[in-house]
Amino acid sequence: MTIPRALVVLAVLLAVAAPLSAGQPIQGFDSLTPEEQARVRENLERWRQLSPEEQARIRENYQRWQRLPPEERAKLRERLQRWREMTPQQQEAVRERLNEWREMTPEQRKAAREQLQHHWQEMTPDERKAARERLENQLPPEQREQMRQSVKRWRDMTPEERQKAREKLRKKLDEVQPRKHPEQDKPLSPPHSP
Repeated sequence: MTIPRALVVLAVLLAVAAPLSAGQPIQGFDSLTPEEQARVRENLERWRQLSPEEQARIRENYQRWQRLPPEERAKLRERLQRWREMTPQQQEAVRERLNEWREMTPEQRKAAREQLQHHWQEMTPDERKAARERLENQLPPEQREQMRQSVKRWRDMTPEERQKAREKLRKKLDEVQPRKHPEQDKPLSPPHSP
């Protein structure tokens, strides 16, 4: 498992920023290669150019990252990799959809979920299967398998377990992006749930 370069750089910056800025020696700095030392110095200079607010936001995000369980970090790395593999047009389309969803009122979100569920239920089993296959075919093989496993776990859950999973997901989503309408009662359920 590799740690994203940005996090390594951030960790080094946070570890060395105070001693370097105070003119103190940094433990282990001399053991770095000249190229690594140059990168640390370059990144430290970039760090110094950030506003105090930007530095505080980065520190806060780094601390949040450190508190995440390893499996959550792995999921976030996978999402980041998927994001990096998207074309700029795909990324823009995702941003637009997310912004549209965030701007919706709780009533609009509820209506959108109901419309999706109604549309899904109106489909024949063959149409549902074809829709799932179209979605799966857009994913890389490892993500396809993850999706299949997620669907299987969801189907095997009791209604109580599903409710707990929704609540856990809601909390995680709120940590990443607080909702504009926190009174929203439930996140979008998978359309293939019974």
